[in-house]
Amino acid sequence: MPGTGGNPPPRITRLLEMGRLREQAFTREQIGAVWLKAVESARDAELADLSLDGALRAAYAAGHLAALALLAAHGLRPGGGQGHHEAAFAGAAGLGHTQLEDLVPDSEEIRLLRKGSMYDPTVASPNDRDHALKWMRRTLPAIRAALLEADERLQAGLARYP
Repeated sequence: MPGTGGNPPPRITRLLEMGRLREQAFTREQIGAVWLKAVESARDAELADLSLDGALRAAYAAGHLAALALLAAHGLRPGGGQGHHEAAFAGAAGLGHTQLEDLVPDSEEIRLLRKGSMYDPTVASPNDRDHALKWMRRTLPAIRAALLEADERLQAGLARYP
């Protein structure tokens, strides 16, 4: 598995055994393309005239896509079905990058805000938008650093963020 010295961390091994993650080869171009989608979603989330719901969805999507890019850099992707978003965040957090240790609980909090705002217009507030943007602004640079740690040759193909 790329970026792990051949031996995946125990948490990744468990996720693979459970079918929550699957191995799949990705090119640097594919990894860069997923990362670009994360950056574009982050830019969308920052738009001043975007609705509260739109900002929450875009901030969450940015983090999710960034996690997918990191998994891809390690030759992994989430398994299909229920919980594939959680598997993406758990996999990214399980790769051993210390700045991503809290990725699962933090992403779950943003996911619940996003989900709640979609179904109940009173659930999310402008403060929640600010919270989601702060999470995104913290998460994307940490994942970008982890991507470069996994494969420094990705540098040329990774869009800048912010």
